[in-house]
Amino acid sequence: MIRTLTAADVDEAVELSSAAGWNQTAGDWRMLLELAPEGCFGIDCEGRLAATATLVAYGRTLAWLGMVLTWPALRHRGFARMLVPHALSCADAAGIETVKLDATDQGQPIYEGYGFRTEQPIERWEGAGARPQGPMPEDAVLKSEDIDPEAFGADRLRLITLLAPRGDLYGNGGGYLLTRPGRRAAYLGPCVARTAADAEELIRRGLSVNTGPWYWDLLAENRDAPGIAQKLGFAPVRRLVRMARGPDLRGREEMIYATAGFELG
Repeated sequence: MIRTLTAADVDEAVELSSAAGWNQTAGDWRMLLELAPEGCFGIDCEGRLAATATLVAYGRTLAWLGMVLTWPALRHRGFARMLVPHALSCADAAGIETVKLDATDQGQPIYEGYGFRTEQPIERWEGAGARPQGPMPEDAVLKSEDIDPEAFGADRLRLITLLAPRGDLYGNGGGYLLTRPGRRAAYLGPCVARTAADAEELIRRGLSVNTGPWYWDLLAENRDAPGIAQKLGFAPVRRLVRMARGPDLRGREEMIYATAGFELG
């Protein structure tokens, strides 16, 4: 039986994502439950939480499918093939126009069977932080609501509001950056900026809070982001593909220098 997850499931949910080698913390799972209380699904088997999937809605324009996980010893029982169509049917019932996700090579043909199509590659880069050389500039006045919807293509300001207290927020007048802790590495993103220079300044400031390791997820549509990442000593370690189901929905991805995470968009 598919059921809705609750706060009581957080410990086992962390075990699931940790067993897969993913970076989510208990705080990430609790935030998902707060962000999408009716969109976090699970299946129990053999006395434990066996599989999960989450659906985060950004208004009725877009929803994000993520955290499709199965406990290793309980795989190949069809749990994901139950959870994914259940989540999609919930999106359809809510009138959500487009659903997106970031898929592995193994998951891509499965999601194609549910009507998803390839949009663009997305890469995870890993690197270390660096202590700043000299004083850091003060934050300029820039609210994320002034720039994020234009870049992302949908309203995810509630997500940003929930992410901000969990790490650090930087702004420089041309963009903003959020960082947060992770289980395996600190996470850099989202970062949205109008120019590469604005983005690089923000990212350098974000990386100064600790020496790493850091994860940083980059979209292929942003041609400047890999150059900044290489300059700062990062290298790609994982490649996924962003997929979409429903009408095309693209913002200004040349302004997105770091995503919010594979499970969030």
